[in-house]
Amino acid sequence: MDRTLSTAYEEKYARKRHSTEVLLSLMGQVATQRAVGVLVIDEIQRLTLKRSISKEAMLEFFVALVNVVGVPVVMVGTPKARPIFEMELQAGRRSAGFGSLFWEPMQRGPVRVDPNTGKQRRTEWQAFTDKLWRFQWLSQRDEIISEEIRDCWFELSQGVIDIVVKLFVLAQLRAISTGLERITVKLLRTVYEQELKPVHPMLDALRRGDPDAIIKYSDLQMPAIDKRLLELRKLIDERQEERKSEDAFNGNEKAKKLSTFLQAMGCDSKLLQPLIISAFKKHPNLSLPDLVQIVLGWYSDPVQPKTTKVETIRPSNWHSLPSDDFRYKFSQAEQGRLYDELAAGRELFDVSGWLKSVG
Repeated sequence: MDRTLSTAYEEKYARKRHSTEVLLSLMGQVATQRAVGVLVIDEIQRLTLKRSISKEAMLEFFVALVNVVGVPVVMVGTPKARPIFEMELQAGRRSAGFGSLFWEPMQRGPVRVDPNTGKQRRTEWQAFTDKLWRFQWLSQRDEIISEEIRDCWFELSQGVIDIVVKLFVLAQLRAISTGLERITVKLLRTVYEQELKPVHPMLDALRRGDPDAIIKYSDLQMPAIDKRLLELRKLIDERQEERKSEDAFNGNEKAKKLSTFLQAMGCDSKLLQPLIISAFKKHPNLSLPDLVQIVLGWYSDPVQPKTTKVETIRPSNWHSLPSDDFRYKFSQAEQGRLYDELAAGRELFDVSGWLKSVG
């Protein structure tokens, strides 16, 4: 309240040795005076760390808080806080108010059929991943998520939304930094094994369905993962800056002078660059005045034909090619298993189907 309204309630009330009952009454006065609509208490499970305060005392405090303050109170916490509100029926009913919500990890199913259309309804997991999949910055991304990637994504994250999002972001950052520029099952598993090690015990507990282990890890913090996110983002930013600052003429001072001179004459720098590079390739030993005449002649002639050079891509870079390129498929397949990855009738000629069609 003080931070938002620049008031001095903390100085006026909190720093004095008032009893709990008096402080609750003062909270009610401030809530009424400032028309507070709802009071949200987060990280409620941290109260269990106070060994000097019993659970019964905390329950009595919450009931008194709801009754005295007179505004709706929303208490938010991890599964560790659940036992506090399950001790006593009356206190549990009062603490729940109009209802309580236990936010479970997202589930893959069950799959339901729309009785009106007969089509399958999208599950919560499908709807969420379809929406999140749109937020990609990858040049070779697949516009529609495959079920193979969706199933792998759930298997690794177990539907925990924070892990789902972090895995998605880390996979994109890794795809950008390595030049892959797409999210694949192999990439998701690699990122999970290398970047999400701190949460492996928690996710293993979810896979086993072990409630005691789940509660044990309910307050798990992930500073290492957050730090890695920042490191990868910084690495990408640095590489982008390096690319921008790269010398277009590979340190050729003579070419730089020629470009500066021609720009001073009013020539467009974007058009000059390929012309100057071409001039130095064809006439590396000419003087600057001679090169000026050649480049100006090309610049003033819009019909100048452009020579195209076939780009050779090394096998080590085949993973950066489009998804429908056979070289990309070869780079992603296990050794000697490329044929098994290809589909008959699409990448392979369907001999059996052709023989049936011709009788």
